[in-house]
Amino acid sequence: MCGLTGVIGSPLPTERTLVSMRDALTHRGPDDAGLWIGDGAALAHRRLAVIDPGPAGHQPMATPDASHVIAYNGEIYNDQELRLKLAGLTWRSACDTETLLRWLASGGGWSEVRGMYAVAVVDTHRRTLTLARDPLGIKPLYWARLPGRVVFASEPQALFEHPELSPRPDPLGVSLYLSSLRPAMASRTLFQGVCAVEPGQALTFSIDDPSAQPAVSTTPIAVVDQTLSDHEVGSCVTGSIVAHLRSDVSLCAMLSGGLDSTIIALEAAGRVAGLRTYCAGADAESGDPAFASTVASRLGTTHRTLLLDEPTFTREWLDTIDRTGLPLSTPNEVAIRLIARAMRSDGHVVTLSGEGADELFAGYDRPLAAAAANASAAAPTSGGRFELESNAWVPSDLKPALLAAELASEVGDDAGVIDLFESQFSLGVDELGSDASEIEAHLRFQRRVNLPALLHRLDTSTMLESVEGRTPFADAEVAACAASIPFARLCDIAQDGGRSRTKLPLRSAFAASVPRAVMRRDKSSFPVPFDAWMGGVASIVGGSETSWSLFQPAMLRAATADPGRTWHLAWPLLNLCAWAERWWGRGLASAVDQARAASIRGTAESSRFV
Repeated sequence: MCGLTGVIGSPLPTERTLVSMRDALTHRGPDDAGLWIGDGAALAHRRLAVIDPGPAGHQPMATPDASHVIAYNGEIYNDQELRLKLAGLTWRSACDTETLLRWLASGGGWSEVRGMYAVAVVDTHRRTLTLARDPLGIKPLYWARLPGRVVFASEPQALFEHPELSPRPDPLGVSLYLSSLRPAMASRTLFQGVCAVEPGQALTFSIDDPSAQPAVSTTPIAVVDQTLSDHEVGSCVTGSIVAHLRSDVSLCAMLSGGLDSTIIALEAAGRVAGLRTYCAGADAESGDPAFASTVASRLGTTHRTLLLDEPTFTREWLDTIDRTGLPLSTPNEVAIRLIARAMRSDGHVVTLSGEGADELFAGYDRPLAAAAANASAAAPTSGGRFELESNAWVPSDLKPALLAAELASEVGDDAGVIDLFESQFSLGVDELGSDASEIEAHLRFQRRVNLPALLHRLDTSTMLESVEGRTPFADAEVAACAASIPFARLCDIAQDGGRSRTKLPLRSAFAASVPRAVMRRDKSSFPVPFDAWMGGVASIVGGSETSWSLFQPAMLRAATADPGRTWHLAWPLLNLCAWAERWWGRGLASAVDQARAASIRGTAESSRFV
C-alpha cells in the first residue's frame, strides 16, 4: 500500500480536487489509484500493490453491504489469523486490506492487529470516520480542520491540494525541528493547523459534525507476562522476520553490516532463495560498505553497494524536500532513497530494514550512559529536559539570536518545546509504572520519540521510489518481548568511559551465527560524510530571502558559511531553508536542476555500483 487522503463534511470538494490530493502523494508507480465519494465523506488512494496485487485488492475498498469503506497504507502480518476468527465470511481476495476491512466492520479491535498501518475507515451506518495509526508509528497519518470539514492524508502535501487549506509554518514545530530534527512529535508538526495522528492512536470523527472533537482511543504496546530467556528473545525476533517475509512481489533486504541488519539478512537468506542485499556509503573499502560486503559473502547473498558522491548527495537532498514537502531528518535519507531506487530498478518492491532494535533493546550506549549519570547526580535535570538539552542540534538558548524577530518572539524561551519533551517523558513513566527505574524511562522515551522519527525516515525514503520498507524489529510482538526484560539484562553501561555492552539478549541469541567482527563493531551513525558535503546546498538556499523569514541573515550566514565546521547548526538550518523555499519561495525545481547539472559535470554518472 502506498498513500491515502480524503475529506469528511460538507460541502465535499470536487472530484478534480480529490484527484489532485491523491496525485500529490509521492508514489508515482503504475499501480491503481482510486476514489470513493459517499454522503459527506470521500476517500482517495494510491496503491503500491504487494499482497494480491491484482484488481481485487484495489482501494478504496468497501464491504459487500457498503457499511464500511477503507483506505489503508501498510501491511498486516497476522491477517491469516484474523481471517480464522472471522469464520463464515466469503472472501473476494487474498489481500490484507480486505482482512482489515472485514475485521473492523465486525467490531474487531486494533489491539489484535499486528502490522504497520495508517488507516481511514468510514462507517456509513454510524456516519463516522476513524483515522488510526500503528502502535510504533511506522506509517504516518495527518489531519487538519476546516470550517465544517476534516481533511486527512498520509502525507502533509496532499492536504494542501485542498483549495481552502494553505501551508503556514508553525513556530513551535520549527523550534522542535531545530532541536530534534523531527518534523513531527506527538501530534505537533511543522505546519500550523496540521496534526499528526499519534502512534497507537485512533481518532473517530462524526461525519455530520466534523467540528466536534474526535473520540480518542489508544492501543498500547503489550508486555509479555514473564521475562523471556535470550533463546526465547531470539525465537520472537526470528518469528517476526518470518512474518515480515510474506509478499506476492519480489523482496530484498538492506544490509549495513551492523548487528541488526545482519540478523535480519541472516534469517531471511535461509528462507528466501537468491536473496539480494543492498548497502550505501562513500567508500567501498570502509564503514558500512566494507562490513556489509563481508557479511553478504558469509551469507551468500547477491550484494550490491551504492557509492555516493557530493553532487549526488546535494541533488537528492534537495529533490527529496521538493517531493515530500518536509525537511530531512538525517542525512541517511539520501542513502536510503538511492538504495530503494536501485532495488526498484532491480525489480524489488519490498525491503527489510533494521530500525527498532536500538530503541527496544537498548542500543544507544552513550545517550543511556549520560542519562544514567544525570539520574545519579546530586541535582539531576528532569527526564524530558535532559533528553532535550543533551541531544539538541540547536540549543534553546541560541534560538533568540538565530531566529527572525517575529519567529523568535513566538518561540520565546522555548517553553513549548520543553513542555513537549517533558510530557512525552512523563507518558513513558506512566506506561512503566512506579517501580520503573529512571534509565528504563529514558529507554521508553527513545521508543516513544526516537523510533517514530527513524521509521518516518525509512518510510519516506523508500516510498519515494515505490518500495515498501518493512521493519521486523519494530513489531508489536517484539516490542512486547523487549519490554518484559529488565534493563540490566538489555545493556551493561560501562563506568568511567569504558566500552558499554548493548542489546545483550540479541547478541546472546544470535552469537553462533552472526560474524564476530559484526558483534564487536562500534556503532556508527551516518554512512556518508555529510558535514563535508553541505556546501552545495548552502550556496543554493542559504542566502535566499525566504530563509530570512525564519532566521537572522547575519546569523544564518555565519552558521552556514563553513558547514564542515558548524555542521551541527548547518544541517537543521539548511534543511529548513530549503523547506521554506519549497513552500513560500521560488520553489526548489530550479535548485534541483542546478544540483543535477553540477552532478553531471562532476561525474559521468551521478552514482555508481560495485
